[in-house]
Amino acid sequence: MTNLDLKKAMEFAADLAIDAGRLTSRYYRSRLDVETKSDNSPVTRADREAEKLIRRRIEAIYPGHGILGEEFGHERGDGEYTWIVDPIDGTRSFVGRVPLYSVLIACIKGPVDAESIHVPSDDVLVGVIHLPEMHETVFAARDEGAFWRRIERQSASTDHGLDMADEHLVTTPCRVSQIGSIDQARILTTDFADLARRAPDLLQFCTGANQTRTWGDAAGYLLVATGRAEAMIDPIMSPWDIGPLPVIVEEAGGAYSDLQGNRVLSDSSVATNGRLSVPL
Repeated sequence: MTNLDLKKAMEFAADLAIDAGRLTSRYYRSRLDVETKSDNSPVTRADREAEKLIRRRIEAIYPGHGILGEEFGHERGDGEYTWIVDPIDGTRSFVGRVPLYSVLIACIKGPVDAESIHVPSDDVLVGVIHLPEMHETVFAARDEGAFWRRIERQSASTDHGLDMADEHLVTTPCRVSQIGSIDQARILTTDFADLARRAPDLLQFCTGANQTRTWGDAAGYLLVATGRAEAMIDPIMSPWDIGPLPVIVEEAGGAYSDLQGNRVLSDSSVATNGRLSVPL
């Protein structure tokens, strides 16, 4: 399918997202100067510095590849592969000190149209979602599987009777849940008010769920891929918000489409465990 070593590219992207996350964490714990972009979304120095770091590393290891990032636009490259980058997905969470923001990196086969992205899911080759403040990363490559890396804490008693937490970095395969019934399902979206405006029928469907939650962004897709939610729905997305999602969800055993039910990377997204049926 491709002459790119996908396993190597996946590990590279996962390590890169974690390194960029460390950079954002330094800013997260300091005073932030927040600017407002032309689309009324916030941006910080952390966004820009993290994207610069990611771009430098990609250019060094994969010269000639294109790069599309939220902060510094589109470098077309030779058209063979394109990396899609969001240095901080959930900047509003970031500036509000809500720890659910993430670093997103994806590698796409071929060029992309930055103005109207429409990429078949199978052409999304590598994807990473990294939550720096939650110390969780999910990463995947097409036909290579999906993986969940996180810190686990185990308690151990001391001679004085106190419990001490022993931390371990653990990596295991990602697998979606097996729940197929709406009344047992946990359904997520980034903004229920936005879902009500753009897809009211889907909002009505969500009301039948066992749980509905927000504070989503890419963190919601991580929860679907790791079996802690059954569906994540976003009726409007930018290219950098959505890049890694199809390969992660599908390699974890789930299903991914846009709001029209097409297996494409476009301007909306519906991720499920593949067992819960969402009416599209």
